[in-house]
Amino acid sequence: MFKKLLPLLLSALYLFGAPQDFIDEMRYETNYALALKKAKEQNKAIMMVISTESCPWCRKLERQTLRKDNINTIIKESFIPLAITRDVDKYPKQFIAKVVPTVYFIDPKDEKPFDISYGYKNKKIYEDVLNNAKSKFIK
Repeated sequence: MFKKLLPLLLSALYLFGAPQDFIDEMRYETNYALALKKAKEQNKAIMMVISTESCPWCRKLERQTLRKDNINTIIKESFIPLAITRDVDKYPKQFIAKVVPTVYFIDPKDEKPFDISYGYKNKKIYEDVLNNAKSKFIK
């Protein structure tokens, strides 16, 4: 019986792994005010990823898209990455995430989103999402 449950348990751990592991590994900010301050200092937009602790699509976005070297390079060069766990973290409520993952690209000057991405996207599509957001951000 245990041998049959082990693969299911391991799959669940993979799908529902802690978002904090991703945040620590990728060194995303977790505090909106700090991310805003850095964005203003570095003249970059904020890329705010909103997820929940139990969202398998959020973990898939983290593992299969955001962790990829080419994607991470674009993010770190062009944005201040901010990871928010909707059911845990405090963040400005004007950024409503009815579905997760939701990614807001925020102009630090007026704190308004200039682009939004909903749901999981593979690395090829996400590269286009990032490049599109970069082109919309006026420094």
